[in-house]
Amino acid sequence: MQIVRGRKRESMPREALCALIARFTGVTLDVGTGDGSFVYRYAREHPERLVVGLDPVAENLREWSAKAARKPERGGLGNALYVVGTIEQPPDDLRGRAEEVFVTLPWGSLMRGLVLGEDNVLAGLAALVATNGRVRIVINTRIFDDPVPIEARDLPEPTPVYVRQTLAPRYAAHDLEITAVREIDADAVRALGTTWAKRLSHRRPPPSIAIECTKRAPDG
Repeated sequence: MQIVRGRKRESMPREALCALIARFTGVTLDVGTGDGSFVYRYAREHPERLVVGLDPVAENLREWSAKAARKPERGGLGNALYVVGTIEQPPDDLRGRAEEVFVTLPWGSLMRGLVLGEDNVLAGLAALVATNGRVRIVINTRIFDDPVPIEARDLPEPTPVYVRQTLAPRYAAHDLEITAVREIDADAVRALGTTWAKRLSHRRPPPSIAIECTKRAPDG
């Protein structure tokens, strides 16, 4: 598994990951973490958990992974880990590890896969979640306002009705049961704690929709 520490990219053996996980009460995963600021803040607020950020662009992770790698007296965190990888081909060593998963304001193929319920994206997401683990997905619906960006022009708007009627069965096919879907306002977006969420929180009307899922056992 490839991890980032500042400008360094290195391999973490499975044994080292297992030893790290054993030091904490559980694993939180942030998929498509972007610059990784959410991982750092969440790890600081929840020192009992190992918080992992997953993103395909290693360069995006440099700043916040460097902060996490400092000595504790300089703001370093031993429970923040930054991993290079995609949802379509998630790292094998992370499969089934996370009891808590966040996907916050995704973009690109990740957003597309979640909005359309594409099998390769949902299979990758489900593979990372432990049985009975919880997933929170927040999608920016402001992108469907004119002018619609190229990446979203052929996508259906993920309204609560669309999520319940169209996405729920597609997610369920990968053992992800959608338990709740709701619109969230600007204050709730700001509270998400990511760099992009802070920018969006200044824009109204409410720009996002939240989808909550639970990973069920295959025979559940």
